[in-house]
Amino acid sequence: MSILQVADLYRQKELSPVELIGSTFERLKEVDFELNSFITILESEAMEAAKEAEAAFLRNKEQHVLYGIPYSLKDLYFTKDVRTTCGSRILKDYIPDYTAPLVSSLHNCGAILIGKTNMLEFAYGIVHPDYGQTNNPWDMTKTAGGSSGGSAASVAAGIGLFSLGSDTGGSIRIPASYCGIAGLKPTYGLLSLEGMFPLSPSLDHAGPLAKSPEDLMVVMGALVPGFHSAKLPNTQKNTIGILPADKISDVNEEVASIYIKALEQVKKLGWTVQEIELKYFDFTEEILMNVLLPEAAIIHEKWLSRKEEYAPLTYTQIEAGVVHRSLDYLKAKKELVNARENVDRVLRDVDFLLMPTVPYPAPDEDPVLEEDIEMKFTGLFNITGHPALTINAGFTKSKLPVGLQLVGRCFEDKKMIEAAINLEQMLSRSMKGN
Repeated sequence: MSILQVADLYRQKELSPVELIGSTFERLKEVDFELNSFITILESEAMEAAKEAEAAFLRNKEQHVLYGIPYSLKDLYFTKDVRTTCGSRILKDYIPDYTAPLVSSLHNCGAILIGKTNMLEFAYGIVHPDYGQTNNPWDMTKTAGGSSGGSAASVAAGIGLFSLGSDTGGSIRIPASYCGIAGLKPTYGLLSLEGMFPLSPSLDHAGPLAKSPEDLMVVMGALVPGFHSAKLPNTQKNTIGILPADKISDVNEEVASIYIKALEQVKKLGWTVQEIELKYFDFTEEILMNVLLPEAAIIHEKWLSRKEEYAPLTYTQIEAGVVHRSLDYLKAKKELVNARENVDRVLRDVDFLLMPTVPYPAPDEDPVLEEDIEMKFTGLFNITGHPALTINAGFTKSKLPVGLQLVGRCFEDKKMIEAAINLEQMLSRSMKGN
């Protein structure tokens, strides 16, 4: 069920928050030993909150739509009196003395935190052996993706209705794509990064993962005042920008097929498809790594003497950032501005961009940064700061989900989500028809 459906059942007294939270932890115990999606579980705290919510609904007290709704957090959001490990040995016992503002906003709405989810170490592309890989609920031999893999896998497996993750090069959208759910990287700066352990402040984004873009809209309504509207999604005829065929030539055959079929559905919505050129598309990795490496290095500089506590490849990347040329960093920072202006210009002629989210379905394990094309379609929009989200567009023959990425104009996140709702509904009907 969607968040709004659950909220309605609460208010009709056909479902109790105690029942839902109880079944959520039953589900967690049933599957998470294999999924490995949680680092810290907050069962007793969540059950107490559920009892309070149940009492409030019995008194017919008016509450926020998220009141009593179970959710999780990627384990880099600071939570007062609850440990925040960042998937690392360095912070395995770290307990913050304050809570991230985004989390406080959800708490004030009455959403119920069920736990902190597993992630790649410090969101830096590598799983730490102390925590292990989060597996994909569609195929336990595959990864759920990174770095917000625990958030994506838990939502996809029915453990909580949404989660908050972070995205520096695709870390919300990639695992959401692999796990067949929706994931949003909002416009840079729309959501506060305060109280979220940083990887690269110039590229980091906070954002939600949920089963559908409708649910993303509800969550964003709690995080951004005035964001949510109860109106039906707008049905205006959009113009969609797509990349030239040569830019998707190295995409997995099944992913490419699903993408092409999705473009046919786009036309059935009455939307126009127009080929566009993104000047910085082929330079995404170079720009992104020239910014990320030194920014991550300065954050971890204080722990350079603790090499043995990091996963080896995480530490190697930190070392690379320490010796990274300052000139390359400064040039890349300038390119962030240039790339943003280029995408802004493209989006004057089209309403949205549409492309695959990842070039392939979920692999066995997370690929190494700079040695793979995983961020081929996602990374550019961390550089430019434009809002981007992924929705499920179909499945491979082996039943692995494939995501489709929609990109919008800066601070037009709501309009983009509305378009995604329309598109996902059309794609869903098409899948059922097949």
